[in-house]
Order: sequence, then structure tokens, then C-alpha cells
Amino acid sequence: MSSSIRLLVRADDAGSSWASNEGCLRACREGIARSVEVMMPGAWVAHAAQLFNQHRDIDIGIHLTLTSEWDNVKWRPLTQANSLVDQSGNFLPLLLPRPDDDRPCLLESAWLFDEIVDEFRAQIELGLKLFPQATHISSHMLSHFSDFDPRVGEMVAELCEDYGLIDDPLGRGLTRIKGYPDFPRDTKLRTTAFIKQLEALSPGTYIFIDHPAVDTAELMATGHRGYEDVHEDRVTCLETLTDPELKRQIDQMDIKLVGYKDL
Repeated sequence: MSSSIRLLVRADDAGSSWASNEGCLRACREGIARSVEVMMPGAWVAHAAQLFNQHRDIDIGIHLTLTSEWDNVKWRPLTQANSLVDQSGNFLPLLLPRPDDDRPCLLESAWLFDEIVDEFRAQIELGLKLFPQATHISSHMLSHFSDFDPRVGEMVAELCEDYGLIDDPLGRGLTRIKGYPDFPRDTKLRTTAFIKQLEALSPGTYIFIDHPAVDTAELMATGHRGYEDVHEDRVTCLETLTDPELKRQIDQMDIKLVGYKDL
């Protein structure tokens, strides 16, 4: 095992809550995360800027967002985008239809391409204003917006060129690892599973994505049908990413932790 293995650990959904902001920061300062994705329409994006601008070594991504998936926590577009919202003016819960999930999805609504362009430009411009160190774009609830519609994926690539940002290579062939099983939400099990998967890697560059958060009452109120235990999942994620044994094993295996700016 050598540094010919590179691992990009990405902490998603900063800006969505205080719990996520603090969890993403801790995952980087105390753990193995190196990149943080910030949702510009989130209510806590200014707090995220206050936190992360004190730590300019942390790689920041603008997490392009077109969904508001939780039942009790909602956010809206930065622009006037009537084709992208529900009757209350919030983003729809889903981008693509899911089996056994009857919540509305954007793909099956009368969305307008130009409104997505305007909204993404607004999110990018706010992101660069709040986080001038931002290096890249990523996609909330998708590997890449090409999965939603190829035209949107091409448009995002063009916006990246316009603004001097990296288009998320997760959607361009970067290998994603699972790290640990979804269930049970158990730190010891997840840490052990993560170490075993790292031991099996061959030389190359890999990405791991999850959503660390600290333990708060706010987080306990976050969820939707079929994912009611967001609190347990995300707190356990943070505990895993900051686990001393996992960090020791990564050092011993000489795995290089990288951010998007290192690719």
C-alpha cells in the first residue's frame, strides 16, 4: 500500500443547518474530510462562510441545489423560478422519480431550462462572493446534473468554464467508494468496514461522500418518510470520519487525502 492511492473525502450539505456546518468543519479539522460542499439556498450559508473562511485550507465546493427534500426544513431558489418550485415557493423534494416514493419530482414537472441556468448562475455568483476560495461545482442529490438531463450537464460544464471552477469529476468517471453500509447506524461497525474497504483498494484516486453533522435538536427534526433517522445517520458519519483508529490506519497505509484542488 502506498501514496499511489489518493482518497477525496467529501462532506456534503454545509449551509443547510448549523449542525451540518459544524459537522463538516469537524470532519475536516479533526477527521479525514478534505472538501466541503455548501448549499447556497440554505438558511445557514452565511454561518458556513463565517466558519470556513477562517480555514482557507479546506477545499470548498458550490453544491448546486434544485431540491428541498426534508419535510420540516425547506429552502427556495435565489431567483424568480416558478417552474422549479411547489405551491409554497419551495424547491420540490426530488429531482428524479424514486420507487415507492410519491413525492413530486422536478423531472416530471414543467421545468424551464432558462430558469435552471439563471438559478445556477445566481448560486455560483453567491458562492464565489461568500467563498472566494471555492474551487469546484458539485451536484446536490445527483452524481452530476447530466443524470437529470444531458443539456443541464452540458450547461453546468459551460458555467464552470465561465467562472473558472472545476466541474465535479464524480460524474466524469472518478471512482466512488461506499466506505460503510447504511445500516446499522453504528460507529464501530462503520469504522471497521471503512478500514476493510481501504485495505482492498488498488492504486488510483477514489472519492467518498457523506453528510457529517453534530448532535442537535434541530437535526433530530430533519427527515422524510423512509429516512426518519437522519440524526443517527449523520452523527454516526461524523464519529466515523473523526475516529482515531481510522485516521491511524490511513496513515499506516500511506493513503494520501486530497481535495478537488489537488486533482
